[in-house]
Amino acid sequence: MGLLKLFTAAAVSTVLMLGTVQGAAAAPPRAPTKAGQDHAVILGDPGTRKAAQPGAPLPKVKGSVPLKRDLSVRPKAQATLAGPSTLAAPAAAKVGLRALVVGVDAADWGIDTWRSTLDRVGAAYDVLLTRNQPLTAATLTRPDGAGKYNAILLTSSMLLYDSGGAYVSGLDGTEWNTLWAYERDYAVRQATLYTSYGTYPEDYCLSASSEASIGDAILPASLTTAGAGVFDALKSTAKVPILQSYVYRTRVTAGCAADPVLVNGADVLGVRTTSTDGRERLALTFTSNQYLTQSYLLTYGMFRWASRGLFLGEQRHFLDVDVDDWFNTADHYYPDGHVESDPGWAMTGHEAYNANQRQVALRAAYPLASGLTLNLAYNGGDANLNAGTTCSPNGNASTLTATSRCLATKFRWINHTLTHPELNTTDYATTTNEIAGNRTVATQLGLPQPNTILKTGEYSGLGVYNDNPDDDVDPPTDHGLAASNPQFLAAAKDLGVKYVHGNMSFPSHVPDCFNCARVHPLEPSITVVPDWPTNIAYHTTTPAEETAFYNSFYGPAGKFPFWPTNLTYAQLLDAEAEVALAHLATGSLYTHTFHIANLHDYGSGKTLLTDWLDRVLAKYSAYYNVPVLSPDWPTLAAYATQRNAHFAELRGGADAVYDPAARTITVTAPLAGSLTVSGASGTGSTAYGPEVSSRLTLGSTAVTVPASPRS
Repeated sequence: MGLLKLFTAAAVSTVLMLGTVQGAAAAPPRAPTKAGQDHAVILGDPGTRKAAQPGAPLPKVKGSVPLKRDLSVRPKAQATLAGPSTLAAPAAAKVGLRALVVGVDAADWGIDTWRSTLDRVGAAYDVLLTRNQPLTAATLTRPDGAGKYNAILLTSSMLLYDSGGAYVSGLDGTEWNTLWAYERDYAVRQATLYTSYGTYPEDYCLSASSEASIGDAILPASLTTAGAGVFDALKSTAKVPILQSYVYRTRVTAGCAADPVLVNGADVLGVRTTSTDGRERLALTFTSNQYLTQSYLLTYGMFRWASRGLFLGEQRHFLDVDVDDWFNTADHYYPDGHVESDPGWAMTGHEAYNANQRQVALRAAYPLASGLTLNLAYNGGDANLNAGTTCSPNGNASTLTATSRCLATKFRWINHTLTHPELNTTDYATTTNEIAGNRTVATQLGLPQPNTILKTGEYSGLGVYNDNPDDDVDPPTDHGLAASNPQFLAAAKDLGVKYVHGNMSFPSHVPDCFNCARVHPLEPSITVVPDWPTNIAYHTTTPAEETAFYNSFYGPAGKFPFWPTNLTYAQLLDAEAEVALAHLATGSLYTHTFHIANLHDYGSGKTLLTDWLDRVLAKYSAYYNVPVLSPDWPTLAAYATQRNAHFAELRGGADAVYDPAARTITVTAPLAGSLTVSGASGTGSTAYGPEVSSRLTLGSTAVTVPASPRS
């Protein structure tokens, strides 16, 4: 989705006390807050389909590549054991847990589509650009006779390119036969992102119905029974929205060994076929670049089918939400554009109680999200330590602390510093007070919070700040993590903080691998785990306020024009939910950040935040039958750290081989560490819907585990 933009609103925020911290010995004195300090507005990207223009039709080529049934790429010893090269049953040859992406050249749109999917999974793969790279038996097999790849992923079925006005395939007849012989001899499946009807280089059992380019008018595609088996993480009733594509509407040729997997009415848009020599193939008949929802929904399922569910890495679906500034006050944006900061907006006991009621209702409405629990980033300096523990369903601001104590175990609590100062220049003592003092408040109020997790005010202390400390209007500059406040880092380290929230809006906070974290370059004991921002502004409390603010930025007359017309609340909410759906569908681990004003009950218990959650979960639940995971922050941060270790093993040359005869996977690695393997079962494995995976600890010796390949 790309990097997100950061902007600062010209609103003035004054922190008000809802209570006082009692007892200097129990809680260190508060650090002074900066008068007139703005709260940053961190905005997400309003667009969801970057560079998503309709694809082009495939050139029409007559004829076919003759199939050479007597060609085999397996060493003679293995071929003798397995019998003829045509398969009556799955071959017994070993294969690596590695995919081969086969395209034309770097401009082939399917290369990025496959790569983005595999990179998110954390899979091992190679790319073959057939326009300039040859394909031989040595490309596909190891010296010991094992196959290098357990999945062949084509960008298109013909791999054609324009050569001086004539279209030619990146693979010649010998190369096509070498690839087919490998797939046949090693029982390796092939998945293709884009095909049409026709017989070149071979017949996919498809005949013509019609073809056309489509734009934003969605073409809904349904799963067949066979398709529900292939895309088994999707609901069988899911309607895949195809758009911005060139589409071949096809029919399956009578008497051919093929099953439609995706259809629109009588038209076939995806097919699973078996060749005359026993090879299994899967193909779609429309373009799908990596930014489209149809790609999120289908490409991973195609890879998982082709690899039989055996690959390095995994994909899960996550949804976590942080609510910042609990116990604090918020600036208040009004529909006419003015911002009130003094006194600003204060949360009530009713709204805290309502937040729990709404999350309970969302769990009931969306069983796939039964673990959904809000993370509350609290500023304890504004809490009332004399408050009781009684909930006030209809309480005002004075009952917030008591209601929060009453609901302490219904939410998860995150240290957001005592008074929410910017920590870019604070000294060691002040920073220590902000972190430790907030912990003391949590202990006194009975709010369970992990000492290893810290979320600083406005992600401060981590190298993002305005060079002019008196400039609270212009966007701050990302100076990089090397420009972090060393006093902040020292205090955090000494207090046992291991994970600090970053933000995906700041390039220096964005990890270099998917779902990973950044080890801080100045303090390796601290790891930065980023959050996702949204365009539900921190200081809006009602649909009218949010709509006015959103259009002031993204409407045709806004500061950053994006939409051709101003959006209604329903429209902007849908657009924001689409952005979040992309995060969920691609398996992003990171939390989404909101603020207390977004939990204002603007009528009948409704809030901006829970409106967003409702829309996101409705979209997700319409597509998927696998659960949404909502880990607590220590678990989330540990998972990100495990992903760092996984990618380190990939880069270090970790290798996994599947033995179909023994039904085992053997992993070797030059580096000690850990690696996640999908399809690895046995002790310590975890299930997620129809999938199973194991996180393996690697050392100097090979690790062999049971395998559970999918059919």
